[in-house]
Amino acid sequence: MEQHASIEKQLRVPNFGHTRWYVLLVAFVIALAVLQDYLFSRTRHTGFYISESLLYHTFWIFFIPLTMLANKLVRLANPKKIWAKAPLNIGVALFFSFSHLLLFTSLFVLVSTLVFTPSHRFIGMFNTALSNQFYITLLWYAIVPSIAIALRNLNRTPSPTGVSEVIRLKKAGKIVTLPKESIQYIITDKPYSTIYTKDQKFLDNRNLKQLEAELNPSIFARVHRSSIVNTTAITELISRNNGDFDATLQDGKIIRFSRHYRANWDHLLH
Repeated sequence: MEQHASIEKQLRVPNFGHTRWYVLLVAFVIALAVLQDYLFSRTRHTGFYISESLLYHTFWIFFIPLTMLANKLVRLANPKKIWAKAPLNIGVALFFSFSHLLLFTSLFVLVSTLVFTPSHRFIGMFNTALSNQFYITLLWYAIVPSIAIALRNLNRTPSPTGVSEVIRLKKAGKIVTLPKESIQYIITDKPYSTIYTKDQKFLDNRNLKQLEAELNPSIFARVHRSSIVNTTAITELISRNNGDFDATLQDGKIIRFSRHYRANWDHLLH
């Protein structure tokens, strides 16, 4: 089965970044909202039309794609400075909140124009959504991406005690100290191993097995007999339909994931 997966890296518990949890949550909320509309109509002796109720509550469906996009944006930006995190979260929340309301209003007006008489005006519906649901979207898009990042960080296994977080490499006759997490991938280039960061490459006399032993297994994975990949640098995986996958990294490099090493990277698909 062909799979095209955006990677929620290192999340090994049910997490906000996984599509099925969004779908289940949204389906549950829509069911409760429709039930509430029905109970309101019974207690107030008003009409209840399930088609109109379902259309109005399509509002919740937009949380699925937009939250995934918001999570990815915050994850990619993810400033290191604490003072920069709050403006980022506020900006993301405002942008996705207005995008959510605009998309919902557009869908609602389009369907009502085609199906219902009289139809709803765009500005009137947008103002209704803005006054009734803006605070929901704002809180959601401000909080959930931060929770997703916190969960991902909690599930990262720290480097074993006493293991250095840097690696020393030779370049142009000099010894360079390199943070291990800056490594994007390592490939064999016999008789050497070539270590790539975002903007540099280094030749090293150690083989992949030796280098693998020095790296954090919660971040780095042996994905092929000739390559090790920093899983946090992966942006997508595309199936080759034979058990192998092609991984695209942040720098655009494509690395083949071998089915023979699937035990090392299978968790990235879930």
